[in-house]
Amino acid sequence: MKKRSRLKIVAASTILLGGMAFLVVAMTRSTSMRYFTPAALVAAAGSADDQRVQVDGLIAEGSTKWDAANFKLTFAVRDRETEATVNVIYEDRLKPDNFKDGGSVFVEGRYDATQNLVVATKLMTKCASKYEGAESAAPTDEISYTSE
Repeated sequence: MKKRSRLKIVAASTILLGGMAFLVVAMTRSTSMRYFTPAALVAAAGSADDQRVQVDGLIAEGSTKWDAANFKLTFAVRDRETEATVNVIYEDRLKPDNFKDGGSVFVEGRYDATQNLVVATKLMTKCASKYEGAESAAPTDEISYTSE
């Protein structure tokens, strides 16, 4: 009898652990995204088609169109080192306040390789002043004091 109850416990544990492993793999696949620069995304268009992607680059000059009545923002993300671009549509949300041509942007969404288009679900802009190089943060000889 003891052998039989141990066998049941082992079988139940195996089934439980197998189910948990399956759920972890399924959730990881559904929530994982690949990161690309615009140039890398264009180069990997075939394998990235209809996949969730993250794209980081600059807002291409003159590409921005904001339809305030329909909350629809369209623009292109340009690679930082090449001229490669990826088109983006961001709908049903407000345009970020610091969104401007030439600014740094991070986009998440589903990629359509036939249109070279990311349908964005998340859009983040970066404030340039927070990401300035070390030269601009170098200390100066001038010291100023304030009294309280």
